[in-house]
Amino acid sequence: MDTQTFLTSIQSSDADKRFAAWREAGSVSPSLIPQLGKLAGSADPGQSKAAIEALTTMTHSVGKDPKSANRAAVTQGLLDLNSAAFALPVRIHALRLTSNIAGEDAVPAVAKEIGNPDLGEEVVYCLERIPGNASIQALMNAYKDAAEDFKPRILAALGHRRAAAAVALCTDAMRSANKEIAIAGAKAFARIGSKPAAPPSFPPEAGLSDWQKMERMDSMLRYAEAQAKAGNAADAMAIYKVALEQAQEHVQCAAIIGIGKLATAEAAGLLLPKLKSPIRNVRITAQKTWKGIASA
Repeated sequence: MDTQTFLTSIQSSDADKRFAAWREAGSVSPSLIPQLGKLAGSADPGQSKAAIEALTTMTHSVGKDPKSANRAAVTQGLLDLNSAAFALPVRIHALRLTSNIAGEDAVPAVAKEIGNPDLGEEVVYCLERIPGNASIQALMNAYKDAAEDFKPRILAALGHRRAAAAVALCTDAMRSANKEIAIAGAKAFARIGSKPAAPPSFPPEAGLSDWQKMERMDSMLRYAEAQAKAGNAADAMAIYKVALEQAQEHVQCAAIIGIGKLATAEAAGLLLPKLKSPIRNVRITAQKTWKGIASA
């Protein structure tokens, strides 16, 4: 489909023509992206829908093949849509599409809008999905000056990326007086799972909501599991001992299962009192774990 026919069809009052055009968008030139961006912000819902879908089709067409000749041009075209010249929904859509195909060279252009309250969430989502160290560093650089209520989102992204470089940032966040930040730091730190230079200090329970207390303990157990896998049995055991004393049966059961994987004499000793626990699920889990250690 030639350029003019494509643009005419995207703007057609005929829904079938619009549909046919956007399905062919993968074969048209990326130079049309600015015009599609304008049409995507149109007050006409049919034109807007067709243009948005055309941008999506174009992105998917190059996303299937990292060596596609148009991949760089499509990426740059999408990055160019993230400007004040385009409607906010178009900018948001462009960032989401960018996250599917961008490489490290796109990070500076994406990251420059991280402080924009209307786009910050989309920028973090995009950076989170761009592989390589540049995106991780951009997230870490943005953290210091980020609004307090946005810092947990950046921490979550670093946790999802399992960014070992962000361990110190996360342990510092765990000491924040802001409970949301402290818990977000704990969750990210636990997801990363790397042992810091100094023993980690999880947020104190005082002042936490019931949900935050649960997230705190879940993070501790996740970190313990990571340490057990890494061969740091002592660090894992210290957390499991704390978890065994918690009232919640699911926490005790998680600790018992973790202890069972360590399968040491000390681990077996910790399980002894739980073999006669008044809590049925805890007792059964302990008995099964005990048998597993014995058979090993």
